[in-house]
Amino acid sequence: MGIEWKHIEQPRFDQIVEALVHRVYADRGDVKVVNGRGGDGGIDIKVTLPDRARILQLKCYNDGFPGSYKGRRASITKSFKDALVHDPDEWILVVPCTLSPSEDAFVRGLAKGAERPRVAVWDRAWLDDKLAAHADLRDHFLREDLREAAKDYGAELAFLAGGSDDVAVRMEALGQRIDRLDPHWSLDVAYRNGIVEQTLRPKHPRAQQVSPISFTFHGDLQDADPGLTAAVQRVAGFGAAEELVLPPSAVQRLSVEGPEWLRFSSENAQVRMTPVFPAPGQGATAELSFLDAAGAIQSVYEGTVRALGEGSAGQSVHVDFTGSRVAIYHPREGAGTTAECGIDLAGLSCGDALQALDFYERIMAGSAFRLRLGGLDVATGTFPAAGFDADDREAFKRLRMTVEDLDVVQRHCRFYFPVPGEVRIDERAFLRIGRLLVDGLCVASPFLTTFSVELNGQDSPFLRDLVASDGVRHRATVDYAVQFAGRELPIGPVTVFHPRVHVENPELVLQALEAGRAEGHRLTLRPAANEEYRLYFPRPDDTTDLNTLTPTALGIPGPRPCRPDSPDSPLGT
Repeated sequence: MGIEWKHIEQPRFDQIVEALVHRVYADRGDVKVVNGRGGDGGIDIKVTLPDRARILQLKCYNDGFPGSYKGRRASITKSFKDALVHDPDEWILVVPCTLSPSEDAFVRGLAKGAERPRVAVWDRAWLDDKLAAHADLRDHFLREDLREAAKDYGAELAFLAGGSDDVAVRMEALGQRIDRLDPHWSLDVAYRNGIVEQTLRPKHPRAQQVSPISFTFHGDLQDADPGLTAAVQRVAGFGAAEELVLPPSAVQRLSVEGPEWLRFSSENAQVRMTPVFPAPGQGATAELSFLDAAGAIQSVYEGTVRALGEGSAGQSVHVDFTGSRVAIYHPREGAGTTAECGIDLAGLSCGDALQALDFYERIMAGSAFRLRLGGLDVATGTFPAAGFDADDREAFKRLRMTVEDLDVVQRHCRFYFPVPGEVRIDERAFLRIGRLLVDGLCVASPFLTTFSVELNGQDSPFLRDLVASDGVRHRATVDYAVQFAGRELPIGPVTVFHPRVHVENPELVLQALEAGRAEGHRLTLRPAANEEYRLYFPRPDDTTDLNTLTPTALGIPGPRPCRPDSPDSPLGT
């Protein structure tokens, strides 16, 4: 069934052509529809493509424009001449009829003797062909033509003559009919981009036990992402509470067995399995105990169940603990228990973060465990050892050290905030230096390779000896603060010292002193042998001899922090 072009009127004709032109060209260029037929300056629709500009003139001449219709031909000629002002590459006449040889010759002759614009005609055949390629447009306009007929037969609702209101009424009625099919299951139906999606929904948590439904699919996962294969094993084998999407390429045939009304089979279907909400067991308290070789409890952690699941191979339990999330897969027989554990320390206090690290380390080490829900044992076994490689061990050591250092520094400064999500290398070094200082150790700071002072202009024998010396002992006291996560954590007065320093560019300093221009001059001291200044945090009544102190290595796994060879050190001047 097609558009009845013989009986169409200009406004309706314009709507159809405009919609069709947008569909054909909107993704390749700019489509502009000019309002006001007749006063349009020779343009009804202008299509601007990267390499050309087209002007379309819409004339709703159902029965053509033979020579006897001089007024119609004059109107076409005027529209063509008006369009020339815009210098188009192509001028197109759009009509809802099939042109006779005489009419076609008339149109082609409009541009006779001129190189441009090129003249073309979009007639009834062209319109029918394009509408066939965009069937939804054709059906939309046919629907409008049938709307009045639907009213005559009292079928407005069936025809959806009332628009979205009627859609809602029909969908609600259909949903109610589907809900009455089964006391335990229902289907949620959606139509998206020409595809009907059916979502099987349980009406209560025990639907699968009371009215079992099984899915059987035949496919080939060998070429699929390895992650997809593992996901199928978790979801199908253990009922894991996660979304599983099988693409049509992996599902050659799908069969569903259950209540009579639900049984069906399909080929190359996409299968999407989504966890129910709320998940079974969600919110229950879980108790995970770690056991020693004799079965005695070493430590106990309480968490909250996120989901319980059951599949063809066994059971799964997903539990959230402080700073960590654990999934335990407990088979009915055969292979031992497996587990997945992830940690996220961001936002935790240092105490909670250290607890989460202890918990994670016990799981990764392959500890024996017992899991209880509601006071009942649901799983016992041994976690598989993760087998950390050197990089994993170094990363874990670095993470634990960071949290431990932050904990010590926070308690010393009495400045408490959550563990940040990211830490820069320089911040990590600052934090480590602060921790070692609080612990009463001497530290060589990679951030302090020089020390600068500003001269007040007064000359003295001490200053002269300092400038002329090849190396003297230097010490000073500064207020030290750890720069970390956008904060300053005050450690307190710190002694900065080195047993042998020398003045940079001593000749310039001496010249300034001789000329009486030393005021404001910056004198820079640098430790010998390209070493770093040492820091020490003395306690009250501390009588430690600085000469006996040996710098303690930072001991941070990974890249060494940079050594900014500049007087503008983070300690100030």
